[in-house]
Amino acid sequence: MPKFTEKEKEHIRQSLLLKGKELFIKYGLAKTSIDDIILACGIGKGSFYKFYPSKEELYYEILKNEEEVRDTLLSELLRENLPPKELLASFFHTSFQLVEENPFLQRVFQDDDHERLVRKLPKQMIEELSKEDTERGIYAVNVLIGRGVLPKEDPQVIVGIMKAVMMMRFHKEKIGENVFPKVMEKIIEYVAEGLTKEK
Repeated sequence: MPKFTEKEKEHIRQSLLLKGKELFIKYGLAKTSIDDIILACGIGKGSFYKFYPSKEELYYEILKNEEEVRDTLLSELLRENLPPKELLASFFHTSFQLVEENPFLQRVFQDDDHERLVRKLPKQMIEELSKEDTERGIYAVNVLIGRGVLPKEDPQVIVGIMKAVMMMRFHKEKIGENVFPKVMEKIIEYVAEGLTKEK
C-alpha cells in the first residue's frame, strides 16, 4: 500500500468527501458502492480503507459537514432581533429551506438513507451523532431562553418539540406532497405560538 504525504492525504480526503457526496446525491447510500467512489477518486480500495472503514462512515462525515454549515446559518438567524413568535417561526422555515436547497440533506430523507445509516454505523457513532445534535439544540434553546424568546422550561423538552417538527420532513409523502407545505405552515405557526406564549 502506498505511503502518502500529509498533502496527498488531505487531497485524497477532500476528493473522497467531494466525489462521495456527488455519488450519494445521485444514487443514494444503498446504491453507491465503494468501487464507485474509488473509481471517481482514482484511488485503490486499500487507499479508501486507510481513510474510512466503510462507505457509511464516509457518508457520516459528509453529513456532519453539511449539518455544521446548516447550524452556522441557523446560529446567525438566532441573533436577529425579531419578536419571539416570528423568530421561532423563521427558525423552522429556514431549517426546512436549508434542507430543501441542499441536495445531500434532501437525500438523507429519501430512500431510507437515514435508516440505513443508523443501522450500519457503529453504535458509538450513532450515540455521538445523537448527543452532539441534542447538545447543539440545548445550547440554541438556552440562548433563546436567555433572550426571553422561549419560556424557562426544560430545554430538552423544547429540543424534543423542535426535533418532532423537523421530523415531519420524513412523512412528506404520507401527508401528501400537495398539502404538505400548508400542513407545515400551520404546525410551525401553532408550535411557535405555543412555545412563545406568555404563561
